[in-house]
Amino acid sequence: MDDIRKMIFIHLILAVSCCLNQVAGQIDRRRFSNPTYYNVGGVLSSNESVTFFKDTISNLNFKDKYVPRGVTYHDYSILMDPNPIKTALNVCKDLIAHRVYAVVVSHPLTGDLSPAAVSYTSGFYHIPVIGISSRDSAFSDKNIHVSFLRTVPPYSHQADVWVDVLKHFNYMKVIVIHSSDTDGRAILGRFQTTSQSIDEDVDRKVVVEQVIEFEPGLDSFSDKLIEVKSAQARVFLMYASKTDAEIIFRDATYLNMTTTGYVWMVTEQALDAANAPEGLLGLRLVNATNEHAHIQDSIYVLASAIRDMNTSEEIHAPPSDCDNSGSIWKTGQLLFDYTRKQSLENGATGHVAFDDHGDRVHAEYDMVNVRAQGEHVAVGKYFYSKETQKMRLELKENEIIWMGRSSSKPEGFMIPTHLKVLTIEEKPFVYARRVDDELECTVEEVLCPHYNASDEADQLYCCKGFCMDLLRYLSKAINFTYSLALSPDGQFGNYIIRNFSQPGAKKEWTGLIGELVYERADMIVAPLTINPERAEFIEFSKPFKYQGITILEKKPSRSSTLVSFLQPFSNTLWILVMVSVHVVALVLYLLDRFSPFGRFKLANIDGTEEDALNLSSAIWFAWGVLLNSGIGEGTPRSFSARVLGMVWAGFAMIIVASYTANLAAFLVLERPKTKLTGINDARLRNTMENLTCATVKGSAVDMYFRRQVELSNMYRTMEANNYDNAEQAIQDVKNGKLMAFIWDSSRLEFEAAQDCELVTAGELFGRSGYGVGLQKGSPWADLVTLAILDFHESGIMESLDNQWILRNNMLNCEENEKTPNTLGLKNMAGVFILVLAGIIGGIVLIVIEVVYKRHQIKKQKRMEIARHAADRWRGAVEKRKSLRASILPSQRRAKSNGVKETGSISLAVDRGVRRRDEPRVPRYMPAYTPDVSHLVV
Repeated sequence: MDDIRKMIFIHLILAVSCCLNQVAGQIDRRRFSNPTYYNVGGVLSSNESVTFFKDTISNLNFKDKYVPRGVTYHDYSILMDPNPIKTALNVCKDLIAHRVYAVVVSHPLTGDLSPAAVSYTSGFYHIPVIGISSRDSAFSDKNIHVSFLRTVPPYSHQADVWVDVLKHFNYMKVIVIHSSDTDGRAILGRFQTTSQSIDEDVDRKVVVEQVIEFEPGLDSFSDKLIEVKSAQARVFLMYASKTDAEIIFRDATYLNMTTTGYVWMVTEQALDAANAPEGLLGLRLVNATNEHAHIQDSIYVLASAIRDMNTSEEIHAPPSDCDNSGSIWKTGQLLFDYTRKQSLENGATGHVAFDDHGDRVHAEYDMVNVRAQGEHVAVGKYFYSKETQKMRLELKENEIIWMGRSSSKPEGFMIPTHLKVLTIEEKPFVYARRVDDELECTVEEVLCPHYNASDEADQLYCCKGFCMDLLRYLSKAINFTYSLALSPDGQFGNYIIRNFSQPGAKKEWTGLIGELVYERADMIVAPLTINPERAEFIEFSKPFKYQGITILEKKPSRSSTLVSFLQPFSNTLWILVMVSVHVVALVLYLLDRFSPFGRFKLANIDGTEEDALNLSSAIWFAWGVLLNSGIGEGTPRSFSARVLGMVWAGFAMIIVASYTANLAAFLVLERPKTKLTGINDARLRNTMENLTCATVKGSAVDMYFRRQVELSNMYRTMEANNYDNAEQAIQDVKNGKLMAFIWDSSRLEFEAAQDCELVTAGELFGRSGYGVGLQKGSPWADLVTLAILDFHESGIMESLDNQWILRNNMLNCEENEKTPNTLGLKNMAGVFILVLAGIIGGIVLIVIEVVYKRHQIKKQKRMEIARHAADRWRGAVEKRKSLRASILPSQRRAKSNGVKETGSISLAVDRGVRRRDEPRVPRYMPAYTPDVSHLVV
């Protein structure tokens, strides 16, 4: 009883809600004065369809879900005429004249232009037209068919099913064949868009290897098929009419392109070809020919749209004739928009919904497999899943018969056995040597001409190295042959934008990557760094060598100067030593001078005493002890001075030993350190610092710096200095033109091992690996990866490292680092200059001494002459005094006696007459008095 009460209560609630809805609808209609009669037109292909159209509208009036109370629908229908002009006139006369709100249009029995005539005529007044059979892509163009909707999908929507089928079978590379009409181009465009959808896995995108477009009305298709017979893809997607498909199938069968290993997937028209080969897969639209089901769905969709409009919009009556060409029915525009937004969950043709162009979406298809005698068997379906609210594909793979009557799924591609391989010169991985004839290549070399060489005779090279040996091992391991060529422009490749300033700017890859992206090459075997930018466009194998980025710089030279021998002591210590020598010498002199025991008698000299130590000898003694030279004379004599001398000798021993030890450390064992500490060095980050660094343009290192936001300032600084290749940059580092070159660690460590003047700075950063590059979806990708992993396990990679990279490695440089440096003239030049200065100083002093001695001798001679002159003058004066003293008494006596001889004697004396025993005195002597005050005795 409780259940019955609950059911009665629920029914009462539903009844009340329906009444309220009807009342609300009546209120809205009264508010907007909306009409209660709606006429619906139909342009149908047969009388049966006309009858069903009338019956469906009659039944619609009793469906409260779609038709509110008080609203009635009336039908007006005509048969479609094959002549589009007559059809347009009939639409005006029999439909528009009766003020129809919408027109349901079918397809004619012959011809295909009449539905377009109905769309043009009705669309002029914006009367919605619902197509139930027209599938041409032209009806999707809203610039032409402004008010056209359809319950059938256009032919181009089959591309959506193609994509799901290909991904189900894991066919990632296909060849598309289509006619050059609107539908053919539309299906290609939709396929490319859907297959590259961003919401799909990047690694599972379907790639179109080639596209073949043909004009409808074929006579032969052999030439086009021969062009693609050598392609890798063996999966063909074809859109063609029935007649054109028969020509294509005929020529494909003749060229054995419908045998085992090939996959053909076609659209509905081509599926009906009489000579469709066995194993063909095609699509068939479910309910495609069920016109009654589409009529029912179109009427219910239209009724749902009018029901929604009644509640929120004011509806005006449609035009009544085609003579008034100036009026546009705006309600028709609203009705079109409302109809496009409708959906039927359980329509007669499935889930009915429309896209922005008014095209049917969620249409269901059957996957058909062609068997013997042209039998068509459904092996799968493409349907709308109510659980996921998405389209879903179900296939019965075990029931599919493939081309050549094979029951196993083909691979879908042909692996070519001869590959076009590109490389680039990069030591030690690839060495390139120019030759004039290919016969000049040695056993370990491979002929590698330039890829884009116009004159091959001038562009022949022989290549060897790590990567060349790796290529040989790969070709043997996975069984392929190859032709090798060098990079067309000498670069790995960069992603650039052509015509950046123009609206149609195009992004392109250059170098090795560009050749691979545009499928002009099959493989790159080179030190190719794996990074995200490249991995988006090409396939990489697993790394065959792991590496990073480092910095190469020239090792700083030893700072040897003329005074390098003074480095062991600081300037302060040298000054203190110099002062100490003279202070000790002075103290020694004073101690020896004032000591009571500073003088004593020598045993072998009678009665004499040795003088105390003078200042000159004390200085000589102090320097002799400090410089560890023998002291022959001038040693201290007192006990106190000798104690100080012993202390001074100990001081000298310590000073000399310390100097010797530090001299060895500074001049012999000292090793210069690198200038930079790594990528985080402030001198690299500081753009104002006068430090030039660079890398290679468009390389993986260049891309790394562009990705790193924290290195943007540094990248802007170094971008102007970047080089075209690594060889030139390394040479400039050796020459000192470039201070730091940032590049792959493998190459720079190799260069540092070859030249001990070069050194890598800091730790590795931007770690990555070198991989073999292949085309996206290449069948060789997995094989190459497995082979490289096997090489790592078997030790082949280690042997290649030992042979090419670790050969002539850093052992020599490390031994040089461990052994002391040999001192040269540059290190000890200051000592020799000191000796030379001593020699020159001695010569200068001896010259001064000689000059001074001669001057002294001259002064002494002058002194001697003056002394002798003074002595003679003094002697003469003395004699004269004595003579006068003896003569004066005689004169007095003679005067007193009156004797004249006295006058003669005095006269003789006055005249200077001398006797023979008297000394010779100059006449002027009595009047001359020599001045000897300036002479120093």
